Amino acid sequence: MKIIITLLAIFTLIPASLKADAQPLTVAILGFETSDVRLQPAAVEVSERLGVLLGHNPSLRLVERTEIDKILSEQTIGLSGLTDAESAARVGQLLGAKAMIMGRVISTSDNTLLVAKVMSTETSRVFGETATAGKSLAEPTQELADKISALIEKNHTAFVPKVVTRAERVAALRKLVEGGGRTVSVRITEQDLGRPVIDPAAQTEFEKVLMELGFKIFDPRGVASMPSLRIVGEAFSQPGARRGQLLSARARVEIRVESMNGSVLVVDSETATAVDTAEAVAGKTALQEASLSLLERIAPKLRPE
Repeated sequence: MKIIITLLAIFTLIPASLKADAQPLTVAILGFETSDVRLQPAAVEVSERLGVLLGHNPSLRLVERTEIDKILSEQTIGLSGLTDAESAARVGQLLGAKAMIMGRVISTSDNTLLVAKVMSTETSRVFGETATAGKSLAEPTQELADKISALIEKNHTAFVPKVVTRAERVAALRKLVEGGGRTVSVRITEQDLGRPVIDPAAQTEFEKVLMELGFKIFDPRGVASMPSLRIVGEAFSQPGARRGQLLSARARVEIRVESMNGSVLVVDSETATAVDTAEAVAGKTALQEASLSLLERIAPKLRPE
């Protein structure tokens, strides 16, 4: 009876719009820890109970514990190494999870506290919930599961933010800078640590976006006029972990922008992660995302002097 009541309570927290959604939110529960050796069995029990309760929520899809352990092992990271949002977001992206749940069991002078931390892998926002435990862990874990479900539903856009298309991003860039026919030279050397590079994805993305902004791409085989801007840099991608048929890749792009007189306007770098069924495509997608993010940040520096 208690299980039925618990499931009904969780289901009532889900709005009609989410109940009808065919794509549940993917969540990874990393488990609870404790610094008190006497509470270690309690931490394990809370993790298991929370997994069962949230696993019955139709708006959530839990990542298998074996997958979590595999990724943590491959990344040589333990739960204690996931205290910052950036590390948790990186592991969450490799797991394909939008939310990461971890927590601690803490003993106070009066009672025992269950403290949960819920991290968004999309926005790096961190939320928290607590419950007070007595002799039994059943009711406080149920309370914590209810609070986490309500928290995710209330802050749904933090875990699944609105997708901004590439066209929208380029349109926003046009408001910051217009090429006006100015010529720009782009030279970004590239390497893939997993295979030979066929064509430079980072340089291609830079040139494509700059042309859409009204710049002309400098061709040394053409007229001998000097470019008004010069962008030079390096880029590399590296294969990541595999999850089922999905492969991840991580890329980094580093650039320097110089004016025609040789003065350095900006030096910047960006790292991005992408997932695809093909390793090469994942690497190139990560390079393209890092390049576009860099352009969004350096755009004000590309305005005419």
